Amino acid sequence: MLKQWIAKSSLVLAVGLGVAASIAGPAQAADADLDLIVGGHVVASITHHDADDVFTVHDWWVDGHGVRGTLYMIDETGDWNRQNSVYNGKGSGEYVVMEYDIKTGVDYVMEVCTVDGSQDLIPNDCTDMEITE
Repeated sequence: MLKQWIAKSSLVLAVGLGVAASIAGPAQAADADLDLIVGGHVVASITHHDADDVFTVHDWWVDGHGVRGTLYMIDETGDWNRQNSVYNGKGSGEYVVMEYDIKTGVDYVMEVCTVDGSQDLIPNDCTDMEITE
């Protein structure tokens, strides 16, 4: 009886490990957070939520500026190609969401900037960070 229990336990353990390995799959990027700091204050941030490929763009500072979050794909020549962008003009403490399906094996850069309106093409302050899937 003890041998049967050990054999069944081993089988359950092996199946459990196999399921865990198949769930893990290939390596994936973790969530990524990027803060824009101006004058010692976090004024804006962009966060990539890897589980559902959603980016949140927060405005954290009452400074009269809106915030733009942008995602770029890095091509084989090293150039940044804009994939998606979202403007947050809701005010301090608010956020907006953008979705983008991050591809495995591709390098991206996420950027957050303060801007003066949704049509402002010249940002005030920016920061960026590479994310790799």
